[in-house]
Amino acid sequence: MSNDVVELFDRVADRYDEVLPFFESFGRLCVDRLPMPGTGDRLLDIGAGRGAIAVAAQARGFAVTATDASTGMVRQLQREHAGIDARVMDAGRLDFDEDTFDVVTAGFVMHLLDEPQAAVREVKRVLKPGGLFAFTGPGRVPDGFEFADGSDALFAEFSRYLPPGGSMGEPFEEREALAAAGFTGVDETDLRIELAVPDAETFWQWLQTHGTRKFFDDLSAERRAEFRARLIADLESRGSVVLRRYAWLYRGWA
Repeated sequence: MSNDVVELFDRVADRYDEVLPFFESFGRLCVDRLPMPGTGDRLLDIGAGRGAIAVAAQARGFAVTATDASTGMVRQLQREHAGIDARVMDAGRLDFDEDTFDVVTAGFVMHLLDEPQAAVREVKRVLKPGGLFAFTGPGRVPDGFEFADGSDALFAEFSRYLPPGGSMGEPFEEREALAAAGFTGVDETDLRIELAVPDAETFWQWLQTHGTRKFFDDLSAERRAEFRARLIADLESRGSVVLRRYAWLYRGWA
């Protein structure tokens, strides 16, 4: 993950998932689809943020180690959940021995990495034979899913105004990357959440408190103001403000 992206997450760490429990909600859905742990089963959560997956996994019975490239995120996690072993670490260079973990998870981080394939290979290395890698990320709109706001269309429209190399991450084919690293039984399923939002301004503030902030930072001030004005107008025209989102959960076995 590039230095400017890490710096972004350091900046938003104190508000990350505070405005709306977006990542916490998806974290619980992800953990619900993990196997029940056996005695002493170890789980590594990479790109852990404030602990959306790590906290739920610990409650399920895993011995959890959480890593993140952002020092700010790790400090928040250590402060709020002292029982979780939280460390600053690059997802592409995991400082663990081979065959260490029974499960590795990653919530909304793989698509933000500059070299996601390298991270997949590292996960395979630290997993025990037969261990599970489960991670969430965006992707195609699932069948039957409808957004309850117009921000998705606005992001598509305003992406033309990003500078070369703007926003973050490197596209990759999740299933192909898992197979290339030697994972078997690869599958995918969509997860969905719906959260009531108090008002349009809260929705805008939520967009400023996670990785999407990089998109706005890379727009000019004029374009950013235009995006905000159009988003607020769209949300206020709908009567009630609802955050309806999906994610894809990918799983593969080592």
